[in-house]
Amino acid sequence: MDTFNLDNNSYDELLNLLNNQHFIERPGCEIDMDFLSDDWWLRDTAVIENIVKRDGMWEIHLVFAHYLMPQKLIKRVISRYTSKDKAALNAWYMRRLAAKDQRGTLKVNLDDFGLCSS
Repeated sequence: MDTFNLDNNSYDELLNLLNNQHFIERPGCEIDMDFLSDDWWLRDTAVIENIVKRDGMWEIHLVFAHYLMPQKLIKRVISRYTSKDKAALNAWYMRRLAAKDQRGTLKVNLDDFGLCSS
């Protein structure tokens, strides 16, 4: 097996960069973290339940996708069950609870993604 070799000049340059990193970096601003609290779009989301088998358990994932911009989405793992039927029933209830639109009229159209099926 070949070993990785780094010449002395490259190694010295790498060490120099690491030693001087505190001079190069600068602290972030509060506005840099605004994406964490910018959740206004979640009120206009379609909630889609997704049940996935993982490690012998059935995981419930909820996908929150904006109905006008379906590429804007969040996927969260909610819980795990040993039975697929129990997971399906609980996923249905969790989707209904999480949806801001209880009637389920907000839908995401697969054609909005512009996927090529050929």
